[in-house]
This record gives sequence, C-alpha cells and structure tokens, in this order.
Amino acid sequence: MRIGRLVLGMAFGLLVVGALWYGGWILPPEGLSRRVALLHAVFPGSPSAAQVKAIECPPLGRLRLYAVCTRDCDEVWRIVLVKGLRAHTLASFGSASPVRSASTRHRLNAAVGREALRLDAEGARELLGCYLRIDGLHPELVLPDGGSEAVAEARRKGEEAMQRLADNFEQEGATRRIRVEETTQGFEAEMLYWDTWRAGRPVLMMRVKLARDGQVREVRTWPLPSPARGTPEEDQPGED
Repeated sequence: MRIGRLVLGMAFGLLVVGALWYGGWILPPEGLSRRVALLHAVFPGSPSAAQVKAIECPPLGRLRLYAVCTRDCDEVWRIVLVKGLRAHTLASFGSASPVRSASTRHRLNAAVGREALRLDAEGARELLGCYLRIDGLHPELVLPDGGSEAVAEARRKGEEAMQRLADNFEQEGATRRIRVEETTQGFEAEMLYWDTWRAGRPVLMMRVKLARDGQVREVRTWPLPSPARGTPEEDQPGED
C-alpha cells in the first residue's frame, strides 16, 4: 500500500513538473530545449545530420533561441524560439521560401510582448544584439567610433585589407557599440553596421525604435553615404 502511494506521488510529481516545463513556467533542462528546437526545425527530415547552436539572449529570460542547420546551412537554416517545450520558427534562411524579415519581427514581437519585459538601456542593447543574430547579421560587425573611416581606408587598399579589418573587430562586448537613448516611449538605437555579406560590402546606418518591453516598433536602414542616394526607407513590422 505504501509503495502504491509512493509510486502515485512520484507520478503526480512528474506530471506537475512536465506541465510546468511545457508551459514554460520553469525552464526545462537546456538539452531538452535543444532537442525540441532540433525536431521542430528538421521534421519530417532526419535530425541526425543537423547542427544546433544556442543564441544567447539573457533579456528574454524564459525564451530560448537556437540556430538549426543541415548540410552547412545549405539545406535548412532556421532560427527557432523555444518556450517550455513549445517551439516556433522565427526565421528560415535556407528554404526556397524564406520568411520575410518583417514577418520574423512580427512573430518575435508577439513572443516578446507576452513576456512583459521591463528593460533598461543595457537590456535594450543586449536585446538588439539578439535581434541582429535572428536577422542573420553579426553584432561584431557593428562599427565603433571611426569605424566607417577605417572601412573606407581598407576598401581603398583592397580585399585583403577589408578581410583583416573584419577579422580584427572585437566580438566580446560588441553590443556596447550600439548607441541607445531612453525615451518616453521606450528606446531609440543607432548603429553603423558593415554588411560584409552584401555585394560591395556597404556600411549601413541602422536606427531602431523599441518599446519598453522590447518589441520592435520601427526599423530604418540605409547605406552610407546617404545624401545623394535618397532618404531612408521605413521598414516596419508587417503582418503575416
């Protein structure tokens, strides 16, 4: 009889823990979250050849982000958000029909909004670094003061000089190069980003408005120098 009660109590405890994991009220083991992201990204394909990399994003708390790739990201390349034991695709770069950046922001805004974050300027800066990674960009390519002049000088010297410059930017603390100003509505951020993957390797001016809870309200991006090339185009989160 006592053994029966013990087994019943253990089963009930496991059920409660499982329910809390599933709903995201408590974080499940990281390895389990990683497995959920993997299966979600590659199903119905085989998970054996897939690579999973966690995207660190401390401000998101109970949300975990993973980049999942197969065949060196030539086949599947997805950013998956996991809360508890539930997974959602935020971005798909390797498929025939990639998710639009506006749709990615819309989905991420919905998830972030449910977390009811209350960010300070440093938290906003870290979250912007996460958003760059989700869009397939690299925070280490946010330029420091004088960075655009350094890029112009390297450009004059040729490809090898540009590659050396890109390799020499500090990766540790790269988000500190994002300028963030607190406003009554939330935060306004500005950064110079060197898009080394785009033809011509342009330097882009990026301005982002965040709500206090971390949701993206507006993104404006244009190449430098801008005066002769028109005004910035607004790129606001779109609907699915």
